[in-house]
Amino acid sequence: MVWKARHKKRLGVISKVMLLANGLAVLALLLSYFAPVVNPKGFWPIAFLGIAYLPLLVINVAFTIYWLIRKAPYAALSLAAVLIGWNTLNRHIGFSRSVPAQALVDPDTTAVRLLTYNVHFFKAFEGSNAMDIKDDVLQVIGDVSPDVVCIQEYYTRKKGKHKMAKAFEERMGLPYRFVVPSEENDFEAYGLAIFSRYPILSSGHLPGQEYGVNRIIYADIDKNGKRFRVYNVHLRSIGFQKEDYDFINSPARKIEEDAASTRRIGSRLKQAFRARSQQAEALKAHSGACETPFVIAGDFNDTPLSYAVSHVATGLRNAFVEKGRGWGVTYNGDFPNFQIDYILTSNDFYVRHYQIVKKKLSDHFPVWADLTL
Repeated sequence: MVWKARHKKRLGVISKVMLLANGLAVLALLLSYFAPVVNPKGFWPIAFLGIAYLPLLVINVAFTIYWLIRKAPYAALSLAAVLIGWNTLNRHIGFSRSVPAQALVDPDTTAVRLLTYNVHFFKAFEGSNAMDIKDDVLQVIGDVSPDVVCIQEYYTRKKGKHKMAKAFEERMGLPYRFVVPSEENDFEAYGLAIFSRYPILSSGHLPGQEYGVNRIIYADIDKNGKRFRVYNVHLRSIGFQKEDYDFINSPARKIEEDAASTRRIGSRLKQAFRARSQQAEALKAHSGACETPFVIAGDFNDTPLSYAVSHVATGLRNAFVEKGRGWGVTYNGDFPNFQIDYILTSNDFYVRHYQIVKKKLSDHFPVWADLTL
């Protein structure tokens, strides 16, 4: 009788507040599952919840633990919401085995080893010298020994020791290249680049999808008579400025300043969401018309639970989902760390290995995969 009386005891004020907060957290998590299918051009607010998926997941796991301690039946609320999105969780966490050491020492020559890396113009994220991590970046890439390299935020001098094409050819045996500058002069240039161990037969870019350094290029490569296409992708950046990062890291705690900063950040995110959805649709249409096997790799500037990534990845193999291990974090800058760099392939490829190289040089980690045609 005593147990029944305790069991039927009404919730106190604190528990009611917690239950209300729990309900809001569950609703937000469930709505975040719609981010991959709702185009931000039509309804952009849902995209914010897609970015917030991981924090929402952690909050709901915390509520599950809280209610298991306080009042077990209510734990079912958050637990059910988490389980409903189990497939979503698999996009963020990999459960495959780690890459064997032998795979790095003795690569499979039948496979194509592709690496993608946003090198931040070969400039340390906190540094001031535009070339201060060049040698370190080349060392990291050389250790992987890729056959194809996709570089975003590529920077080069036109002459001298900082002419990067020469370094890629001589140090890594990648003599073929396709470079598309977003800005250049007689002295230097920066943009996107594809380097290859094998001949590049043709190349191009997607017109009308340029936002400064953010654009999409491609190269058709021949490996021993087998032709395939590689897309190097750098979708629209959010464009945060120093004042935005300062606010994220340390809010002003003044209503007027915080409100202005929140509106400014929200506007930047909204514009970026819409631009990326447009670029993603153009990329999907272009790759869908490709008559050869293809790989799409690069910096999408968006999470696995986003319209841009999901739209492009539909019907393709996601190298991280198939062979990834652990949390798929590829961005390590000031904004909350997420997976925003991807390697996707047509179904003509089999993903043998995948790895995120946790070397903090740029604000991105390099990512590589072994792909067998």
